[in-house]
Amino acid sequence: VFENDQGRDTRVVLGGGKLFLNGKPAVLSAADQKRADAFEAELRLLVPESRQVAVEAVSIAIDALSEVSIALSGDEGKRADYDKARAKALAAANDSSALPILNDESISAIVDPIVAEFVPDITGSALGFAMRAMFAGEEKTKAMDARMDAMDKELDVRVEARAKALEPLAQSMCKRIQRMDAIDDSLEVRLPNGKPINFLEADKAR
Repeated sequence: VFENDQGRDTRVVLGGGKLFLNGKPAVLSAADQKRADAFEAELRLLVPESRQVAVEAVSIAIDALSEVSIALSGDEGKRADYDKARAKALAAANDSSALPILNDESISAIVDPIVAEFVPDITGSALGFAMRAMFAGEEKTKAMDARMDAMDKELDVRVEARAKALEPLAQSMCKRIQRMDAIDDSLEVRLPNGKPINFLEADKAR
């Protein structure tokens, strides 16, 4: 389902090889039928790919937050709270009613509660860490700083490795979206107002 969000009542539904414009079936030429089928086939492959990227991105973010929080507070017990948050966020990312990677509101609905819940905790842990460092003495302060530096470097390596592992899929998705954009640009069928159908826009491959 594609809906115009700029004040015009336009609703385009694509499924099962059929195209509906504002609830009415569109008459497609043979060439347009092939294009609609090709677009739908690409979209069906894009759905699980987009969900995979969203799930891994959310997981990476929560893992990073948990490691920082535990390192600052020294409280390993916090890990259970982050595990619960991860499970809840991943369930939202896997929600079949939305495509998170193609919907800013869906992404915000997943990320915002995590930020609201855990940023105050991390801020408090950081303040506590700073206060402990002030009164710990030079030797203990150096040890605390070394621990944080080690955590920072290890976290960078882990996050970079996981992000890099997603690159091939992300590149494949970009090419798929570019193909989909080319397909909808070539559709001959028009909206009720006579304008061309524009399911999506994508930057052209360089």
